[in-house]
Amino acid sequence: MGDDGVGILVLRRVKEKTSPSVDLEFKELSVGGIKLVEEILDYRTVFVIDSIQATTVGTVNEFSPEQFSNTYCESAPHAVNFITALELYRKLQPHRIPEKIRIFTIGINSQFVFTETLTTKIETAASRLTELLAGEIEKIRNLPR
Repeated sequence: MGDDGVGILVLRRVKEKTSPSVDLEFKELSVGGIKLVEEILDYRTVFVIDSIQATTVGTVNEFSPEQFSNTYCESAPHAVNFITALELYRKLQPHRIPEKIRIFTIGINSQFVFTETLTTKIETAASRLTELLAGEIEKIRNLPR
């Protein structure tokens, strides 16, 4: 898996750190576009965790879908990206779109190296993101409903 699999590793670590709850679900996915949007329908809050090719390796960032609006593309129906699929579902089934979608990334080197371990910088970033997400989940749980 190596550095490219850091999103799934962080998800597993956050799952270990948080207490089970009927209103909390973890999904390990390796999908994008329409399939990813279909997986997040009908949830109130969604965290997407992934690696991203970056010049600054080990940087943790948070984005909203709106920050990717420049990637919207109507002309590629067979290769729909996440933002284009999300906009489609917002028009067709707006009541099913999560109220909040937060995208967390860790910057990795673009070279794909197949290994079972993370590089030192990515391991450090994964630990930081794990703690951040566990804290964010607790904040959400403590909000009045």
